[in-house]
Amino acid sequence: MSRRRRRGGLVPVLLVLAALVVLGVARESWLREALGLPEAGTPSVTVPRAEPAVVEGPFAVVRVVDGDTLVILRPEGETKVRVLGIDTAETVDPRRPVQCFGPEASARATELLAGTQVTVRGDPLQDRVDRYGRELDYVWLPDGLLFNQVMVEEGFAVEATFDGPYEMQTVLRDAQDRAAAAGLGLWSPATCGGDITQPVG
Repeated sequence: MSRRRRRGGLVPVLLVLAALVVLGVARESWLREALGLPEAGTPSVTVPRAEPAVVEGPFAVVRVVDGDTLVILRPEGETKVRVLGIDTAETVDPRRPVQCFGPEASARATELLAGTQVTVRGDPLQDRVDRYGRELDYVWLPDGLLFNQVMVEEGFAVEATFDGPYEMQTVLRDAQDRAAAAGLGLWSPATCGGDITQPVG
């Protein structure tokens, strides 16, 4: 009889533990949905696979600096890449405070890029290197999705035109319009309301 009682006592405990796990997952999903964030590890399904025929790489991602900057390993050595056509809030500039949605953008970039190999391509309408010596590139993820567009489409970055029109300007502006209309990420009133220049807190 004592063995049966012990077994019977374990069932409610296991049911309670299972319920707590389900509640924890549901809470995280609810929080991501409330902020307009995608589920962890899943790029936006609206972003088309659009890898061009002529790209360089694949190159290993050495590290992610922030939401719009990474370091890749070329045969000649490490190269810092500034992602073309997008801008994310500052997190590492010592002259500025951490800006709204910057940590989230960095985390998403790390989630998508860390430990992967990417292909890159410059823009024929832009210089290949900026004034800081960073290579200016479009960056494709291993699954063929354009990283630049994923970050804008999901509301982690804004479209940015620095030195005149560029090849994928319309693509990124359309992605931004969709993210803003849906209130995703940095466009949500609960986060930045579209203004990433404001400091965190």
